Amino acid sequence: MIVDEILVLKEVSYKENDKILHVLSRTRGKIQLISKGAKKSNSHLINASQLFAYSKCYMTVSRDMYIITSADLIDNFYNLKNNMDAFFNGNYILELIGFVAQENEVDFRIFDMTVSVLHFLSTMSKDFDKLTAAYELKLVSMLGYKPDFRHCITCGNEINENSKFSIKDGGLLCPDCVNSGSGINVTYSEILTMEKILKTKFESIGSIEVNQKILQIIRNFLFYYIGKDNFTTLKLL
Repeated sequence: MIVDEILVLKEVSYKENDKILHVLSRTRGKIQLISKGAKKSNSHLINASQLFAYSKCYMTVSRDMYIITSADLIDNFYNLKNNMDAFFNGNYILELIGFVAQENEVDFRIFDMTVSVLHFLSTMSKDFDKLTAAYELKLVSMLGYKPDFRHCITCGNEINENSKFSIKDGGLLCPDCVNSGSGINVTYSEILTMEKILKTKFESIGSIEVNQKILQIIRNFLFYYIGKDNFTTLKLL
């Protein structure tokens, strides 16, 4: 018997009453599960077999496929469905992590962070774009592309004034080095804001003043390093 925490990223109908679940697991990375009888109204697996369901799951393995035997629902982030902005941001995060996560590749920090941001999306009434941007920046940093907001990527000198942010080079260019590479003009205040977003916990992200330019830089930075930008849910957002 295998016991793990799972987050349902996608549910697919299978046979008459079953589902195949694409899930992120805490200790096994991205896996697929068969949830037998999950489409029946009286199924004991019905709540744990829906999109967004976060559960403690008990499973077995048969022919390289995980099969749920039972599950204890921890949270279904129900309030996401009461706010369309929160719901679409949550769906985007599931779509994003479904693309980024690899089969059987484990990073429990990313799992915990994803559960955490869904919790705050479902409990807060605003600042969904800030929460999502914080998730994007923290995620790309965990994937190994953490930008340095303190030093120039070319000369290494400390940044203490308006500079350029180079997505391709992964960081800031000081005024003396801007000719060595292209980038986006950013004020020193915007630099400090991005650093603050990276370091601030989700529950405090609402206190940060964030402009649209910063949100776009963070998203473009993430998309550049994961190699994808055409997420379906973003069209709804």
